[in-house]
Amino acid sequence: MMWQFGIKKRDLTNLVQEARKACEDLRELRCADRLDNSFDTSYTATDISGSYYVSIAGGDNVAMISNAHTREDGGSNWSNRVTDGTTVNMDWDYDALKAAHRTAALIKGPQGIKMNINLDTFVCSKGYSTHHRAMEMLGSFRKGWQPSTADREGAGVPDYNIIALPWITTNTGYWWMFDSSMKGPKYGLQFKEAQGIKLEGPNIVFRTGEIQYKALTIFDLGFNDARGWVGSKATNAA
Repeated sequence: MMWQFGIKKRDLTNLVQEARKACEDLRELRCADRLDNSFDTSYTATDISGSYYVSIAGGDNVAMISNAHTREDGGSNWSNRVTDGTTVNMDWDYDALKAAHRTAALIKGPQGIKMNINLDTFVCSKGYSTHHRAMEMLGSFRKGWQPSTADREGAGVPDYNIIALPWITTNTGYWWMFDSSMKGPKYGLQFKEAQGIKLEGPNIVFRTGEIQYKALTIFDLGFNDARGWVGSKATNAA
């Protein structure tokens, strides 16, 4: 009966694949949560088992994107909140792109020496106005135009890649940039996988003939030294 109605009619193979995809989706969502809440030190996550508290403060006890990151040499705090010197948390446009590079240029290392941070990747929520504007600007840059002008002098900042994430669903106006050459165990977001997605089963219940499968994955995530990343709430206010 299970073969006739479970496997052949309901395609049990597809149901098992869906269990794997559910793990993949949850993993992507939890990773995106770190950006969705990158201006906070904690948030409440929700899944099928209910809601639970997640602490995401860094080693200096502040959020990933903050103007209060402490410096190892005891010098002035450093900030990776995008600002042009006047407006903080700028909404995404050409002036904000230039401000992002300015913000990165001011970040100092542990000994108080400026770092050579080269922002080359833009991250945002997929399908929202920030994403659309990033694509419009990039199209202008690559044609030698400054965005929304007839100026053919070209862009005053380097080109960038776009990563648009469908998993950022709360703060859809937020945006970030990072230096991809700094990816590694020292800087930025960290993902540690103890066990990849593993399907367990089938377990057949003798009395009913029910066929059971289970999908399991084990991982941890967070961020290390946030130098190399800058971000904005796009509120044009602190």
